[in-house]
Amino acid sequence: MQLTPKRFFDFCGSHVPLLHAIAMKPGDVSEAQVRQMIRTFSDATTEQPETTWQRLVELQVIVPLEEGSSHYVMSQPLLQLLNFLYNDALPTSPEIIQGYIAALESARKRVELGVEAGDALSVAMATNEIDHTLRRIQDDLDATHRAVMAEVARYKADRTSVSVRERYLRILSLMDQYVHPLVEIVRVDGLLESTLDETDMVLRAAREQGVYVELAMVERNERQIRVLRRRAIHTLNESRKELQPLYDVLRRSSAIAHGATLALGRLRQMRVEDWVANYVTQTTNARVEVPPTDEVLRQIVDNVISHPPIPPPILRTTESLETPPDYVRLLWLNELPDMLNEDLPVKDLTGWLTKSFPEKGTADALLGLSKLLFDPKLEVSFKGGKAKHYRTRDGELEAATISITRASSSTSAN
Repeated sequence: MQLTPKRFFDFCGSHVPLLHAIAMKPGDVSEAQVRQMIRTFSDATTEQPETTWQRLVELQVIVPLEEGSSHYVMSQPLLQLLNFLYNDALPTSPEIIQGYIAALESARKRVELGVEAGDALSVAMATNEIDHTLRRIQDDLDATHRAVMAEVARYKADRTSVSVRERYLRILSLMDQYVHPLVEIVRVDGLLESTLDETDMVLRAAREQGVYVELAMVERNERQIRVLRRRAIHTLNESRKELQPLYDVLRRSSAIAHGATLALGRLRQMRVEDWVANYVTQTTNARVEVPPTDEVLRQIVDNVISHPPIPPPILRTTESLETPPDYVRLLWLNELPDMLNEDLPVKDLTGWLTKSFPEKGTADALLGLSKLLFDPKLEVSFKGGKAKHYRTRDGELEAATISITRASSSTSAN
């Protein structure tokens, strides 16, 4: 019988507990285990267990681990669907990111060669591969975000008696598992960022030279590259918001527990006599307090009377005419995008900033760069290459070349 979507989803809809139980089983499952799950999670009055087993195999809900084997695994597309529906996801890893980078780099080279040779077919195939790779990266980012939320929720709901050190190590493991791969994605000087920039350049070349007639695919890939950068930063920030407070609290608790452990270990190693001599206040050194006599009280009063008076402090009530420097810096930062608009496009943003405002120090120059880089009305691209040196009033900046233009209407909408 032909496998139709309606028949497949009708069966899945009527056996949700059974499918979830198979999906949650680690590793593969034997035929006996599957039949036991059928008897546990299926209704024998509406469908016989043997019929359920036959439909599981016939609809390829479960597939044999190898040909002729009696051990089965759930088909990967259905497993991904169940993980999505139950909000269960696995985070990405640096190794997976390296694989994406290699796939994008390979497709980029084929697009570049196709543009040079005028081969529209090879450009189309490579562009389609770029589209699938970018989509998989976005799916992995969403899966990482869901995995962080689910893991933090399970961690907060866990009321078992676990030591502070174990909890601290668990949070460290979560940071390594979830946050560090995201850092590799959003790093400005990272390999993925440079690969995305080079991929964007060859796609624009294919569009401008007219080698690839399906411009909608090229434009969609360019949009996905922009969206991927923003989504990666958003996912990193949200994951850090969830994990950083837990990390800070447990780090302090772990430090306190570590200090208490050292103190107890030192107490076990020392003799009682040494402990008393070093850490216990001797009663022979304690001062004996007695009520003061009349002579002592008279001397105290004489000292107070004869003590020279101290004038009260004078408060300044006049307003200074000098404008606070922080306010001046704020006004300059707010006006900076308007001043830049007059010179757009700018091929070297750092050079423009240091030459236009030589009186600004290194700290103000970095604040100005941050203000312009995150302005939604401007579009920034990092060219990479050898770093340049820029002089400021009190130091020197070392950075790669940054170009900036006005953001297009489609970019602002995204």
